Order: sequence, then structure tokens, then C-alpha cells
Amino acid sequence: MVKTIIGGIAVGIANVIPGVSGGTMMVILGIFNRVMDAISGIFKRHNPDRMKDILFLFQVLVGAAIGLVGFAKIIQFLFNHYPTQTYYWFIGLVAFSIPVFMKAECKGEKISWLPLMIGAAIVFVIKFLAPDAGSGNVNPAFPDITLMHCLIMILCGAVAGGTMLLPGVSGSMVLLIFGQYHLFKSYLASVTTFQLDVLISLFFMGIGILLGIVISAKLTGYFLKKYHRGTLSVILGLIIASSIVLIPLDVTYSFSTIVTCGGSLLFGGFLVYLLEKIA
Repeated sequence: MVKTIIGGIAVGIANVIPGVSGGTMMVILGIFNRVMDAISGIFKRHNPDRMKDILFLFQVLVGAAIGLVGFAKIIQFLFNHYPTQTYYWFIGLVAFSIPVFMKAECKGEKISWLPLMIGAAIVFVIKFLAPDAGSGNVNPAFPDITLMHCLIMILCGAVAGGTMLLPGVSGSMVLLIFGQYHLFKSYLASVTTFQLDVLISLFFMGIGILLGIVISAKLTGYFLKKYHRGTLSVILGLIIASSIVLIPLDVTYSFSTIVTCGGSLLFGGFLVYLLEKIA
């Protein structure tokens, strides 16, 4: 149980970071297939392990909630003080997860190059459409609670929940495209204030997250069963491209910056190694 909750925390942390995928973190931890099977199992008519599946998903979701809320302020601090090094840490996490994914999911199966390029193109298009992901110090004012606002929160939650299961696709990056990422992050960072407008917004966002997880799991499970090789190739393309688009291009690289960024990248790879061993 503890390992599952820790895995959920890692997934939650990944979903706060623009460009880093919660699904990729599931692959690193070796729980991607288990999560997909558990979600499918809940909706099967005859499933003697339904309660086990529900308990497993509950543990993952509890961990994810802890990671989302607990890391929101930390990510803000890191981006404000060490933005470039933080990005290279994320790059290390994503890039070093590629061989983990190929070993755990592909298992010697040949890659289809066209689906791989399609997956990579999706990430590049998302990056092109997204505003600057590095402006993590933006703190927008909380809007009034209206019906439209609640519907927007459900939509944001559905995006975050749906992309949580897709390796290589960053829910935070997609929220940046919708112009909702900084509001999402601010709500998470302020949840401990117990403000009513914050709690109401997060409640509706939680509804969206659950909807997104179920819909994404159904679609991903279908394509993995019907088009296994092609779907894995698309996912691999998503992961590879994600490690590329995270590279900061508007930074002056001094010697000290290069050294610290290199260390951060290797630290990300070391964490992947540790997480794989734990898994």
C-alpha cells in the first residue's frame, strides 16, 4: 500500500509540472498497466477482484492528491529561484524514462516509425501553441463562483485527469494552452487556506479529473488492445518529444549554468533509476 501511495505522489507531482507526464511516471514506477487494468476492471460485469481494483486506484488517487497539493508551492519556489536547473531535472526524468518504457512496455516489439512521428508531432504542436511554461510565478486572482466557472473547472479537471494516464502528454502543458494552468496551480497551492471559493473550484475540478481518467482509460485500453504496436509507438514518440521541448532555449549558458544543469539532468536520471528499482 505504501509503495502504491508513493507512486501516486510521484504521479501527482509530475502533473503539476508543465512538460512532464504523469503517465510517464507510471511507466517508470511499473504501475501503468496495473492502473489501466484496474480502471477497466471496475466496469467489468463479472469481476471478482473489483474491490481490490477500487482500493488500488483509491491509493493511487490519494497519493496523486498529496503530490499535487504538496508540490504546487515547491514547484513555484524552484521555478522562481532555479528555473533552468529545474527544467533540466525534468528533462532527466523524462529522457531516462525512455529505456524504462521500452523495456517495460515494448518488450522487444518493433517500433512503427509513422505512429512514433505522429506522437512526437503532437507534443511539438502543443508546445508551439502553449505560452511560456516557465513563468511559474504568476498568481492570478481567483474568479467569482459562477456556473460558467464551475464548467470550466470540470473541463480543466478532465484535461488533467485524462492526460494523467498518457505517457508523454503533459496535462499542465495542455492547461497552459487553455490559459488555465496558473489558476490551477494557485488553487492547489491555496487549498490549505480552506477558502470557500478555492474548495468549491477544486471540488468541480475533482469531478472533471474522475471523468477524464475514466474516458482516457477506456480509449487508451481500446487502442492498446486493437492497435498495440502502433499505440506504443505513438506513446514512445510523445515521451521522446517531451524531453526535447523542455530544453530552455532563451537562456545564457555560463560555465556554472552548464555544470549545474548537467548535474540536475543526471540527478533526474538517478531518480528514474531509483524509482525503477523500487518498482
